[in-house]
Parts: sequence; structure tokens; C-alpha cells
Amino acid sequence: MQALGAPPPDPTMVPYDYRYGPPTDPRRPGPDNDRDRRSKRLDYALKGLGLLGVALVSGLLWYLVRNNPAPSGASLTPPSTQPTGVYQFQAYHETTTETDCAAHSTDKVHTFFSAHPCQSLTRSLYTTTLVNSQKVITSVAVVQMSSQANARAMRTVSDGNGTGHVKDLVEDGVVIPGGPSQLQDAGYFSVVKGNRVVIVMTEFVDGNLDHGDTLKSADTSLRAVSKDAATQGIGMN
Repeated sequence: MQALGAPPPDPTMVPYDYRYGPPTDPRRPGPDNDRDRRSKRLDYALKGLGLLGVALVSGLLWYLVRNNPAPSGASLTPPSTQPTGVYQFQAYHETTTETDCAAHSTDKVHTFFSAHPCQSLTRSLYTTTLVNSQKVITSVAVVQMSSQANARAMRTVSDGNGTGHVKDLVEDGVVIPGGPSQLQDAGYFSVVKGNRVVIVMTEFVDGNLDHGDTLKSADTSLRAVSKDAATQGIGMN
């Protein structure tokens, strides 16, 4: 029975049998509550370590990018493949460039340049070795004309027999000790590349080998050297 003046009973309160001890307050510390709090703290710690690891990796990548920039002119596309030749050419004399081709040519080739001036004449000398270990010297002359049509016409004149030629550097004064005085007797090869004519001659460095009969018998081998130089683009830069 409720005492007079007492507040009404709370309908949500559940009667408790005090014979089994006082009730347990769920808000008070207990073994289960402690375990829950430790689990949450561990979870927060692991998440924090994960975020720290991501930050460290990101910082390292940023450092590497900033301190190891890509080389100037680097491209993501693979480099173009350069022609691989049979012979290895070593420069013998520095490259020269002229603008008056008529002054450095003979006979009909000279006449052609007088009527159709070239834009430039680039000449250079290289040495290489045949398979039999004989050393040869290769002259590369690159004639740049105003058009491809004029380049083809110039090549036709140069390729003819007894029509004259573009002088090589040896003929124009470069000395090869114990070697030939000009390189117009063997190993001739020419090709048109755009508006440029590439004229290549190859002979022996040893003047004792650089004479009619030897040059004639070796002309096929010497011409192969000249063709290889043109194919590789030697002297074209």
C-alpha cells in the first residue's frame, strides 16, 4: 500500500528482489564495460596508424617527384629506332659547310650548279675498316638544292660518266699522310633524300693500295661501305 503524500510509483521501474544483492548500475565500471572501452581505444589507435602510414607514403612520393624531375625533353613515347649499319665510322676531319657549290665542283657538275645554285654543301671525312682489316676513308658530300626535282637532276649529272664531280675535302686540301690526293676513283654511291643529294666515295687510306688495279678489284666492297654510310645518315646532321 502506498503511503499518504508519497509520489506515485514509476511504471517503468521493475521490482527487484533484494535477497540477491543490490542491483547493478550499467553506467558503473564493470568487466564488460572495460573490455568495450579497450576495444574502442585499440580500434582508434589502428585507424590513426593507418592514416599516418598513408601520409608518410604520400609525402615520400611527393619528395621523390620534386627531387628527381624527368630529364629535359623526356618523352613518354618510345624513342625512334636509328638505322644500324655494318660499319663503324670515325670522324677524320671536321665538317665544312659552303654555299657556293659551283666553286667546289668540276666539268658538267660545275655547269649545272652555275645554272641551278645549291643552297648549301656540307662535306666531311670518316674512316672505317673492312672485314680484311684494311683501313679506308670515306668522303660524304651533302648537296642541298631548292627542290627535290633539282636534287634529282643534279644527281643525274653527277652519276654520269665523265661529267665531273663535287670535290671532296681531300681534293680541296685536306692531307691524308701516305694516302690518296683525292677520292674520286672508287666506291661511288649517291642517293636523293628530299631536296638533298648525298654523294659518298670510299678509297684506301694506304696510298700504296689506292691505285687503279686494286681499286677496280675492290670497288664492290668500297661501294658497299659508301652505301652503308649513306644508309646510316653519316654526315647528314
